[in-house]
Amino acid sequence: MSPDFVKSSLLQLQAAARSPLRTISETAINAALAMIQAAAPKDEIEGALAVQMACTHSASMAILGKRDSGFGSERRGVAFASAAARLMKTFAMRVEVLRRLRNGGQQFMRIEHVHINHGGQAVIGNVRHHSERRHDDDKREKSETRMEEIEN
Repeated sequence: MSPDFVKSSLLQLQAAARSPLRTISETAINAALAMIQAAAPKDEIEGALAVQMACTHSASMAILGKRDSGFGSERRGVAFASAAARLMKTFAMRVEVLRRLRNGGQQFMRIEHVHINHGGQAVIGNVRHHSERRHDDDKREKSETRMEEIEN
């Protein structure tokens, strides 16, 4: 990753780790850096997601940590709980975005065990819907027609 991106990200982490007294927690910075390291970003896009994940996690945990100290009014407590829930949802969404970015948005299914009872039937292998086959056949026919036109 570029040095400018890393420097900018560190400044963003410092700003996110500031306490209300404007001090920076070394423990909070180290925890955020450990989370980013665990995400093992491969480029700036993944790095930005990892920074967002670390900051979002830190903010949601800070809000949840205040629940014992009391929020003042019940309304304020509901607002803090709602903010923490939104931050945790955002964190989960960032994790999913990182997974999709790395896997190309494809889902993988691994089947380890197949049980077929007496009298049952099963198909094992790549199964396509009828409409997909028809579409592939149409493309193949058009391709073959073009090849015949070129040869003639």
